[in-house]
Amino acid sequence: MTDTHPVTRVEALRKTYDHGRVVAVDDVSFEVAAGGSLGIVGESGSGKTTTARLIVGLEEPDAGRVFFDGRQIGTGGSRRLRRQRARTVQLVFQDPYQSLDPRQTVGDAVDEVLRLHTTLASSAFAKRRDELLGQVGLGTREAAALPRELSGGQRQRVAIARALAADPRLLVLDEAVAALDVSIQAQILNLLSEIRRETGVALIFVSHDLEVVRWVADDVVVMFRGSVVESGSTADVLENPEHPYTRLLLSSIPRLGWDPADVSQARRDFLAAVP
Repeated sequence: MTDTHPVTRVEALRKTYDHGRVVAVDDVSFEVAAGGSLGIVGESGSGKTTTARLIVGLEEPDAGRVFFDGRQIGTGGSRRLRRQRARTVQLVFQDPYQSLDPRQTVGDAVDEVLRLHTTLASSAFAKRRDELLGQVGLGTREAAALPRELSGGQRQRVAIARALAADPRLLVLDEAVAALDVSIQAQILNLLSEIRRETGVALIFVSHDLEVVRWVADDVVVMFRGSVVESGSTADVLENPEHPYTRLLLSSIPRLGWDPADVSQARRDFLAAVP
């Protein structure tokens, strides 16, 4: 661990598909301080999820680099590189069914990560597993359960515990509360804030929801059509937005006196003005 480098820094990331005809991410750069939190905001198609996948190594950039604690970790498919990256950064999906084996109990799912990414003796697994589940508000009943026996909020807590089992420096959460009821969203966001304070893990929170990002992120980058159009502290960007796309996103949040017809017209005007 080092205090002289951000926990992660991305430089000029670019990712295209369909032989270069579709640009998903273009010249994206930002950094996250050790123990910090960054929100990546944008609508569907903005490139935010592709950026997250590039950071965790699920996609390989066409250009640009990703650094962790000042070091670049390759995106090759070798077991050594995958483990090296997994011990630094973990991804929490929107739908925990993408990361939880439906045939595996919660306790076994956490044990699997401990076995892969720690040097704990097998006899220590149960203690560490119970600590991790307790950290996310789950107990022995949930440890013995299968994913289908849990609520959506509980499954997301399991996914977070499983990610923390690798003792990463960074958690990347891709729309991690989008599928949950509002009250459960608040519980998970509070949980993430507590975990960040207790462990020092940094967060990258990918979301289309500016209010969620306001709650959980110190800093924010706003993406549109694969590029960063605005960035800065969350308070500054959301209170004093400079880019018209950021202002459009903010105007789309329902509130007293809000008229969706006005928002639709503003969107048409904005898109008409985009080159």
